[in-house]
Amino acid sequence: MIKRSVNKEPSKFKTRIVAIHGFLGQPQDWHGLKAAIQQQSSEVDFQMVDLFSTLPNVKEKSVQEWAKRFNRNQKNRHLERNILMGYSLGGRLALQAAYDKPGLWDEVVLLSAHPGLRNVEEKVQRKKIDGEWADKFLNLPWQEVLTLWNNQPVFLGSEEPPREEATVNREGLADALVHWSLAEQEFAPDQLLPLKPKLHWFAGESDPKYLSLFQDLKVEGFIEDLNVVKNAGHRLIFDNPTELAAQLVQRLKLV
Repeated sequence: MIKRSVNKEPSKFKTRIVAIHGFLGQPQDWHGLKAAIQQQSSEVDFQMVDLFSTLPNVKEKSVQEWAKRFNRNQKNRHLERNILMGYSLGGRLALQAAYDKPGLWDEVVLLSAHPGLRNVEEKVQRKKIDGEWADKFLNLPWQEVLTLWNNQPVFLGSEEPPREEATVNREGLADALVHWSLAEQEFAPDQLLPLKPKLHWFAGESDPKYLSLFQDLKVEGFIEDLNVVKNAGHRLIFDNPTELAAQLVQRLKLV
C-alpha cells in the first residue's frame, strides 16, 4: 500500500520520491523528512509505502519476490523522474527493486541499509538471531520485546520512535524477520556495480557499524556516493530529518 501526498494533484509533479520504512516501521515515520524536503522543494510528490499494516503482511517468501511484485505495481505510476528511497530494511528492499528493474528508477537512496553479507558464518549467525527475534515478537509481552529491540547496540544514541502494539501485526513482523532476513540477501557485486552511479548511500555520523561498512565498500569500489548525516545515528530519519533533507535536496538536485 502507498499513501500519496495530497498537497497537490500527482499529475502536476515532475518528480516523485517513493519511501519504504524499516522493520517495525510505519509510513508516518517519514513525516518529518517529507515536511523538511517539501519546505525546500514543493514540487516533489512524496509517497510512502506501508509494509506491515495490511493483511497478509508478508506474502513473498524472499526480498527478491517482494521486489518483483513491487516493481510490477509501480510501472504505471511513474512521473518524469522517479526516486526510490528506503531506510534500513526498507533500503534493502529498495536495493532489490533496483536490481530487479534497473531502468525503472532514476535514483535510489539507501539510508542505513545493508547491501548483503559476504561471510557464510555471518549469514548462519544472522539467520539464527533473526529466528530468535521472530520468536520474541510472537511470544513476549509487547513492551518487553520492544525494550529488547531498542536496546540493541546499533540503535544506541538514536531517537526511539513510539510503537504501540495495536498498530502492528506481530505475525507480519515475525514473517519479515524470517523471510526478509539479511541472511537471505546475497551480496551481488555484478548487480551492484552497474547501478553505482544512481545509488546514494547515507549513514549517521554516530552509527559506527554502518559508517565503517560504507566506507570500506567505497574503498573497495562498490560505493560511489557516500553521505554522512551529522548529529544522527542509525535512525537518521528520526535523529536529524532537517539535515538529511538538506543533503537529499542538494545531492538529488530537487530544486
